[in-house]
Amino acid sequence: MLGNLLKADFFTYINEHRPGNLPEWAQEPVVHDELIDDDVFDIVDMRGIAGSIKREQGQGEATYFNGDGTYRYALRFVMFEEFVNQFRTFRQNGQTENDWAKGMSRPDYMVYNTGEERSVFIIHELSSGDIKSKHTDGRKQLLNAVVALSKIPNIRDYIGGFARRLCFLSAKGCVDATPQGMADSFLEIYRHLPDPLPINNKSITNRGFQAFESNIIKL
Repeated sequence: MLGNLLKADFFTYINEHRPGNLPEWAQEPVVHDELIDDDVFDIVDMRGIAGSIKREQGQGEATYFNGDGTYRYALRFVMFEEFVNQFRTFRQNGQTENDWAKGMSRPDYMVYNTGEERSVFIIHELSSGDIKSKHTDGRKQLLNAVVALSKIPNIRDYIGGFARRLCFLSAKGCVDATPQGMADSFLEIYRHLPDPLPINNKSITNRGFQAFESNIIKL
């Protein structure tokens, strides 16, 4: 569903907000995604579309604890940054020549549980840098994405149907899992996971989202 909305409504939004000297983008956009339903897994920023974003726990940039051990979600990870990045042309040296989405924020992933029960929708920005240097840029990415999505009626209404709407900024130095390597059961590890650090931004919360800094996503 989200993929169709991006290819239709968000595509229209990009054309409507393109730099004035550019014609409308005419090629049909492509949405890449991946479905993951493991109990615990890591993800990485692929910086492209080749291969899986999933990694073993401890080998990626953020860890998902998916469910509480008795129930787990089928989570669809939509590569939002790659979706927005496709609206560009390049010079022979590989540098960007024109960008139809110039100035638009493009967090790495949008994540939601599949199935009839819409439980959780996530906007997730990953960074390989230190959180101390990513506070401003990372939070701005999340805020601008939330604002843009709220301006597109069909997408706003779709996201609004999820019980929880979350934003996560993950980077070095964020809240991390302390019980790595524990021999305890899954549920015991789950109970000992640290709480994420809230991002207090009224422009995000007023649009129905909660935002956090954390490398641990506990669902």
